[in-house]
Amino acid sequence: MKRLASSDSLGAMISVCPFTEEKDSSHVYRRGFQSMLEGFNEEDCIEETGQISEKKRRLSVDQVKALERNFEVENKLEPERKVKLAQELGLQPRQVAVWFQNRRAQWKTTQLERGYGVLKSNYESLKLNFDTLQKRQRIYTCRGN
Repeated sequence: MKRLASSDSLGAMISVCPFTEEKDSSHVYRRGFQSMLEGFNEEDCIEETGQISEKKRRLSVDQVKALERNFEVENKLEPERKVKLAQELGLQPRQVAVWFQNRRAQWKTTQLERGYGVLKSNYESLKLNFDTLQKRQRIYTCRGN
């Protein structure tokens, strides 16, 4: 299917992937936008080669749980492990690889957020100590005069 840049208009998308054959262009745009929000149906969007594009497949709850358990053991996949896991779960090896890649990105974000929280807490504690020391110094300086 032809990829469109973010600057391409909805009209260009409709010309590549028509949602209706009706002549009323406002209806075409409205129906096209509505279909984008609801997700494409297989028969709605035919690739330029004439083949029907595949729908995005969601993983089952059991598949996700199994992938999560494997991720906890090791967040990197060796090729043999990827193939074995894909066979066990009834997935394509590429699906398993992409899931692990996405999960590592999510894990990294979580780690960064935790690290930020620790740094922020340490900073606030140091600032409080600094402010307390400054107050004491002012009091000491005032008494010394």
